[in-house]
Amino acid sequence: MTRELPWDRNVAVFCRDERWSIARCIESIAAASVGRRVLTTLIVNGSTDDSAAVALDAARRLAVPLVVWSIPHGDKANAINQFIYRLREPAASYIFLDAYVKIGPSAFTALEECFATRPAAMAATGVAINGRTMRDHMLPTLNEGGRLHGQLHALRPDFIGRFVARKLSIPIGLYYGDGLMGSMAMHDLDPVNIEWGQWRIASSPIATYEIPELSPFRGRDLRRQFHRKVRQMRGRLENLAIRSIVYDSGYEGLPEYADDMVNAYLSAHGPPRVAGLDRIFQSLAIRQMRAQPRPGAKDLEAVAIDRTEGA
Repeated sequence: MTRELPWDRNVAVFCRDERWSIARCIESIAAASVGRRVLTTLIVNGSTDDSAAVALDAARRLAVPLVVWSIPHGDKANAINQFIYRLREPAASYIFLDAYVKIGPSAFTALEECFATRPAAMAATGVAINGRTMRDHMLPTLNEGGRLHGQLHALRPDFIGRFVARKLSIPIGLYYGDGLMGSMAMHDLDPVNIEWGQWRIASSPIATYEIPELSPFRGRDLRRQFHRKVRQMRGRLENLAIRSIVYDSGYEGLPEYADDMVNAYLSAHGPPRVAGLDRIFQSLAIRQMRAQPRPGAKDLEAVAIDRTEGA
């Protein structure tokens, strides 16, 4: 690691109402950080529970460095932008994960080894070892590439530097923000002139994470799955809108707000045809998008909550 930098790793953790999982997440970060200078940046966005307090208690108990930021508006895309432009601290590695996951003890080292051994890789992704995500995505991720999992991944620092230099951002409100970042990695930030290369996203079977299993007998899990299905249908609309823009205008052509590009796409093309129950979820996604008011500037700003310095 580069000793001139304050941190070996700056780990961004994105959290919204994850009081049931956040302590386990912090514990797994601590286990994967032994012998390294690691700062965890927790970005609590739109939370209504005490996730921040639970995380701070866990960090103090484990004596690990943690800084907590709060954003009133619940939106991971905006939280990613805030981290990249305002909240990240100089580090040799930048790693991103969701607050509900538990990572493996060698996950961070494995992601860094991806960059060390594959110089063409702009991003490196972890793989799930449980649940449907494992069954559907583990082997394709490892064998084919071209997948960036939002639950656990890393971006090459040079890639982040060029992202900032070009003043790019993830459109606010974008559900598949991690997917867009994966697209940016595979095109090396230039979809007009650089061909899509799945090899630009590396992966490792050692960079593992676990996801809490949802239960049909828990009301909060049923509600979460329902809302996730609506958001996934919104994500399909987002992908169509993104493709209609970036191959002509580059990523600079994306608007500040995802709703603007989706509405423009729907005005030009209408809703795509989908089958079965997906029609209901697509209608709900469009209705929610059009009914939701645009957040104010202050609702999108990150505010410092607290910081632990570790041992």
